[in-house]
This record gives sequence, C-alpha cells and structure tokens, in this order.
Amino acid sequence: MKIVGFVLTKNNSALFPKVLTKIPKSIDHIFVSDDNSNDNIEELCEKNSIKFYKNPQIISGYGSNLKNALNVGFEIHDADYLVEIHGDGAQFNPAATNDAVILLKKNKLDLIVGSRILILRENMKLGYPLSRMIPNLILSKIEKHLLKIDITDFHSGFRIYSKNLSQKINYKNFSNDYLFSFEIILHAKKQNLKIGEVPVTCDYKSEHTSHKLFGRNSAFSYQLETFKLIYNYFRNRL
Repeated sequence: MKIVGFVLTKNNSALFPKVLTKIPKSIDHIFVSDDNSNDNIEELCEKNSIKFYKNPQIISGYGSNLKNALNVGFEIHDADYLVEIHGDGAQFNPAATNDAVILLKKNKLDLIVGSRILILRENMKLGYPLSRMIPNLILSKIEKHLLKIDITDFHSGFRIYSKNLSQKINYKNFSNDYLFSFEIILHAKKQNLKIGEVPVTCDYKSEHTSHKLFGRNSAFSYQLETFKLIYNYFRNRL
C-alpha cells in the first residue's frame, strides 16, 4: 500500500518548513503541487529534495491545483492513496493519516475525510471559532441526513483519495475553486464508492490561510453553491 502525500501551495513558502515537520512516517513520500506562486517555494523543494510540479492549467484555484496533484500522484508517483496536505503550515494535521492507515487495512475505502467534529473539544482548544464551528455542525448534519453519507464534517481540508476513486470519477470537469471538495463527495456517493472519516486536528491559532466568511468567494457563497449541487444531485437521480 503506497501512500503519497501532496502539498498544495500558493505563495506559502514562509509556512512550508512547518509543513515538513508535520509529515507522519505513515506517508511514504511527498511532492508539491504549486498554483503559480511568485515566492521561493521551488527553491525550498529543491533544497529538501522534494519533487515540485507547477499547475499547468490556465485557470488557477484550489480545485485546479488539486486536479494537477491527483494526476501527478496517481500517474507519475503510482500511489495507491494520496493524502491532501495544505501548504499553509498544514493547518489540518496530516498526522490523521496514522488513523487512516489502520482504517484502510480493515476496509478498502475510496475516500477518507478528516473530521474536526469527532474531536471537537480538542479543536476548540486549538481555536476553532464559533463563527465557523456552529454553521459547519448544522450544515454537515443536514448534508449527512440528505445524502445518507456517514461522515460528520463535510467541509474538512484533510482528505485521502484512492486510485480506484480516480479511475471511477472524471474529476477533470469539476470546479477549479473550493467547490471541488464537495463535488468529489457527491460523485463518490453517486458511484457507490466507500467513504469514511478519521478525526483530525485543525490549528486556528497559528498562522494559516482560510476563507473569509462573507463576500465574493467566501465561505457563505461556497455553502450556497453546495446546496445547488445537492439539488442537482437529486434532480439527476430522479
């Protein structure tokens, strides 16, 4: 079982050294997928003997960069599973991979989502703000009920993707922004793939990047788009 981590970066070179300190031994090796940064991230990768891949797509964004990472991970690195790690100091701690490996040995899952909810008190100590926690609790519960998917945190930044998932889902046509993260769950459900979750800690006290709550490309606008996707999901099923 070859487990490869990919670090998504976008002008995160100042926080990249912190990412490297968080990589667990359960991850065999890592590479970087960069979304056209203008910092020295490529030099840092070379210094640390880490493979660096620039997102070749014209349209940039989280989803666009993630597509590149999945392509590189499965096609070039021949991974069985790919672990998503964010370049902002790995706010979602990739140490959750340790629990995921145990789960993968018991069940051949296709998609694993990290859950802040499973260890809520620990994440509250790490500064999980009420302005984000309460909406996520409510919305994830609604989505769990509607979609009949047994996970508690639909909007976590920690994910593990299987090679089987990459072969069953044509994610190349997914959104180039953060909506990709919800589309992949819906399509995994549509294809009857196995979805599971593991607890993950998320550090809100240290420096990191995150969605603004309101306005264009905000957490609020993202959530409205997720409900449109749910509507289309049921409409297509009917």
